[in-house]
Amino acid sequence: MSSRIELTLSPSVLVGLLAALPWLLLTAFLVIVALAGKTWLLVATPVALGGAALQYRCNGSLLGRHSVNSLLIEDGKLFAKTGDNRQVQVLPLASSRIWSGLTLLKLRPAGTRFRSYTTILLAPIAGRPGNVPADDFRRLRVWLRLGRSGRPST
Repeated sequence: MSSRIELTLSPSVLVGLLAALPWLLLTAFLVIVALAGKTWLLVATPVALGGAALQYRCNGSLLGRHSVNSLLIEDGKLFAKTGDNRQVQVLPLASSRIWSGLTLLKLRPAGTRFRSYTTILLAPIAGRPGNVPADDFRRLRVWLRLGRSGRPST
């Protein structure tokens, strides 16, 4: 396996909807509860819709300073290129989830404890486009599962 993997993300409506889904479910809950008599909860609806829009913009459209536009693995280190064209060394956290066609990555910049980036990688399959090339996605998955040493515990 090569020591260098470059993974460029592309904008994706499906990834944006996946990222916004928790906020949309919260909005639906607020509306249902408001219809049941707790109308004061409608005050939180704009916040939930704003969260959905922010997640769609960051993960689906890849706009914004904190969106991850590409990932690079070089010399066993993972780097993320953000929306403001910075390349930041990041560590994948244990809260990341890796499946065969979908990966939810929680990335913490090296040397920090409080800031993190969240990105969704979706591999293309027949009839459904993804936001990353299939071969590079497979290589990244293998590296995340097998290739790194000294995994962080948080």
